[in-house]
Amino acid sequence: MVSKRILVTGNKGQLGTDLMTGLAGAYELSGFDIDEVDICDSRQVLDYIKAGNPEIVIHAAAFTDVDRCETDRETAMAVNAVGTENIAEACREIGAGMIYYSTDYVFDGSKGAAYIETDTPNPMTVYGISKLEGERLVADWLKDSVILRIAWVYGLHGRNFVKTMIKLGQEQIAARRSGLHMPSLKVVNDQIGNPTWTYEIVRQTQVAIENNLSGLFHSTSEGEVSWYHFARAVFEEAEMDVDVVPCTTEEYPRPAPRPRFSALENKNLKDAGLNKMVDYRVALKEFVKQNGAMRKI
Repeated sequence: MVSKRILVTGNKGQLGTDLMTGLAGAYELSGFDIDEVDICDSRQVLDYIKAGNPEIVIHAAAFTDVDRCETDRETAMAVNAVGTENIAEACREIGAGMIYYSTDYVFDGSKGAAYIETDTPNPMTVYGISKLEGERLVADWLKDSVILRIAWVYGLHGRNFVKTMIKLGQEQIAARRSGLHMPSLKVVNDQIGNPTWTYEIVRQTQVAIENNLSGLFHSTSEGEVSWYHFARAVFEEAEMDVDVVPCTTEEYPRPAPRPRFSALENKNLKDAGLNKMVDYRVALKEFVKQNGAMRKI
């Protein structure tokens, strides 16, 4: 049986790296990152995708620094909107399918309950605006595309909350052992969402491919939690004795406003009988188990 030819954009990023590893045994994979192709250059994109002739392009390349997006709107829109349109246009040119990753930040968090796919987006950040525009452009160019909204992503590669917490926790423990005083870690307790391991996204992406899905799907780990309680879960799973206390969003100001309740419900996947996402705590336990060396960051 001939495997599908799949191209991954952003293949050296946090999610892209795990896509390349996790899908390697099932498909004929290729990919590129910013050092090879600038997705904002439509000619580069078209030439590269035509040469590779993939059957599906998984678009994992994005400008994901939420705070930098707020202060550099031009780049955010260029990468997340125009760049995405260039990928979609090239896919239509060669008749390839496309999978695009969006975000919970397309919502403003005012609903007070988990969002489903039919809820009306209202992004409150440049990042959310740029990713929502990417959604629109993909849907306009490719009627059979797949849009997966993901959230609070963490993994072994790149910068993310879990790795940051473990690093800060290690510093606190080391200082304590040396007799030094370290203040408690403060983590916001009034932002709620779904922490999601990259591996889980890879697995759900493969389900989308194998079942020829098309349309919009929320694709996050099950269960809702605040950043503070997630930090405590990280330390518990890593068996780290870290002093962490809750704080409010106002006590930890950031350039980009964060939605207070951006949890997503994977309704469309569940309705299709294809939701493979496990509870966030189950995923976290397995992530820590598989990556014990990460504790020595």
